[in-house]
Amino acid sequence: MPIVKKVPDWMENAGNIGSRRREGKKYAVEDEALDRIAKEAEARLAQRRAARAEARELRLRELEKLQQDQENDEEKQFGTPTYPGAEVGGADEDDDDDDDEEEEEEEEEPSPRSGVTGRTSVRTAGINSTGQYSRRSSEDSTTDESLPANVREMRAELKELDEKFRKAMITNAQLDNEKATLTYEVELMKDKYTELEETHTQLTKEHRKKCTEYEQLRKVSTKLQEEVKALRSLLQERDQLIQEYGLVVVGEDEENGEEVESEKEDVDDLSPRKIFVKKALISQEAAELLAKGAAKGSLDVRLKKFGEEKNDLEDQVRRLKLELEEEQNKNRRRENGLDYEKQKEQSKTVNEYKFRVQKAEAEVSTLQANVARLDALSTRYKIQSEELEKSEEELKLEKRKLQRELREAQSRLEEVETTNNHLIKRFDKLKNARSTLLKDLSQDPA
Repeated sequence: MPIVKKVPDWMENAGNIGSRRREGKKYAVEDEALDRIAKEAEARLAQRRAARAEARELRLRELEKLQQDQENDEEKQFGTPTYPGAEVGGADEDDDDDDDEEEEEEEEEPSPRSGVTGRTSVRTAGINSTGQYSRRSSEDSTTDESLPANVREMRAELKELDEKFRKAMITNAQLDNEKATLTYEVELMKDKYTELEETHTQLTKEHRKKCTEYEQLRKVSTKLQEEVKALRSLLQERDQLIQEYGLVVVGEDEENGEEVESEKEDVDDLSPRKIFVKKALISQEAAELLAKGAAKGSLDVRLKKFGEEKNDLEDQVRRLKLELEEEQNKNRRRENGLDYEKQKEQSKTVNEYKFRVQKAEAEVSTLQANVARLDALSTRYKIQSEELEKSEEELKLEKRKLQRELREAQSRLEEVETTNNHLIKRFDKLKNARSTLLKDLSQDPA
């Protein structure tokens, strides 16, 4: 009788398990390879089923022959009548059971649970056939009470062997069911393990991203600290130069500067800073003149006050000139009637007024020169500040552009690494599946 090995359960369910663990992203070459392997496995399974069916038919024929030989021997020895109808019926029932088993095996699906139910139904059918055979043997034993003791003992032993065989078949079916459930649980655990690996890779990717962001922020903070130090050193140098040249910084005491907020980016989050544009450098003499003035406040306010004073003085000079002309006209009219002392006093007052006018004009000219110089300084400082702000904005834009390109390159590199690792894992899985299939095929008889 040919020995037919049973195919492992995981090989029958390999296609379903692979499809269950298949991920969303598919590749045409891998799908073709998997389809080819599945078709080859199905063809091998069909060949094995055909071989099983042939072996089952041969086994049933041999069992029928043995049963007929035993009955013929018993008839010859003891002269008991035969029951051909019962034998034919039993054989027909066995054939029907075998046909049912073949149909159930052909209708099996590749899923692990359906495989378990199909195998259990096949085994229960086999057990039922053995039970029917044992019942027939017990009926024969009850009908043949006139047989000798040794034949009864042999039939009792045969009955015990049938019971043991039935129990062994039941335990074998239970163990097979447990094995199928355990393999199914193992596959579920493998699926969970792959899911955990995917979550782990995602978490590692996020961790790397956070680390890169932290490094970028740390570099930005160090650069800002260096810039602050450089600006402080520049301020110290400026103060030293002002002290050396004897200049004075004139500006508002209160903080009336304009707030300029920088653009908030994901890397450069700079706080708003204040720019004071209403301060100027002047000489010590101009500072003293400004300090002597009654007006207090910013430089613009003080200069406006000086301009108003200048206009007032000019008006006074014009008025005094007019008064002087009137007095001269009056004096011309009264040349003969005026005393010498009055003329002297008038000339004295005129000279005083002239002196005052000259002094006021000199002060006005000096103030105009100071105003022009301060205007030139303020325009120059404004131009320098605008150029510096433009250069700073350009540098910030270049920096952001470079950082964006760096982040994009890093993300592309990480995606390429993950796809490479995924392809390597899938290739290893295919190699392992192929090696296991080849090993099982090599173990099976040709």
